[in-house]
Amino acid sequence: MPTDHIGFQIRTLSNLISRKINQMVSEEEETLTAHQSWVLDYMTKYAHQDIMQRDIEKNFSIRRSTASHMLQLMEKNGYIRRISVPDDARMKKLIITEKGIEAQKRMKDRLCRFEELFQSNITSENLQHLRKLLRQLEENIR
Repeated sequence: MPTDHIGFQIRTLSNLISRKINQMVSEEEETLTAHQSWVLDYMTKYAHQDIMQRDIEKNFSIRRSTASHMLQLMEKNGYIRRISVPDDARMKKLIITEKGIEAQKRMKDRLCRFEELFQSNITSENLQHLRKLLRQLEENIR
């Protein structure tokens, strides 16, 4: 596969981003990954709404099995709780725990510093253009 393909370059960049963020996150929270940190951030942002596993699947574009495994680990490590919904016992409402809230607060600072590093030396116009291009690429493959 030619390395000048955009998909290959995005995948490589995605791997580098994940590796760097996981390194930064693990310095603070040994049992938390970057993806889990983003989920905690999402859960904090939408804490006033009922959040279900399918919301995580949709908002993070991940498969049911991936979301299920990640949420099981987060529950095991005390960051979230899953509660059965009265109308449908198969569905589980996700609740962020106090430990999850505290971890999210610590991680938010690290993720913001990463974003600053990641975006450094790029003009706001170029960042705006990049966001537009990324949205278009995403639309093209949906």
